[in-house]
Amino acid sequence: SVQDVPTKLVAKAVPLPMTVRGHWFLSPRTEYSVAVQTAVKQSDGEYLVSGWSETVEFCTGDYAKEHLAQLQEKAELIAGRM
Repeated sequence: SVQDVPTKLVAKAVPLPMTVRGHWFLSPRTEYSVAVQTAVKQSDGEYLVSGWSETVEFCTGDYAKEHLAQLQEKAELIAGRM
C-alpha cells in the first residue's frame, strides 16, 4: 500500500528519465538481486508508489590482487598498533 513506503528511501520527485546513483558495499563472490520502485510525494502528503521494476540478478567477482594487497596493508597496520 501507499503507507508502506520506507521513508529513508524516499527523496523527492525527479522528472524521468533520470539516473539514481548510490554506493553499496558489495561482497566478493556473492549473488545479488536488485529491483527498484519509485515514490512521488503528492500535494496531500500521500505517496504515489510505482510497481517494482524487473529484477536484475548478478554475481560479484573475486577481489583483484591490488585490493587484496590493500587489505593486507590495512591488516598489518592495525596489527602493528595492537
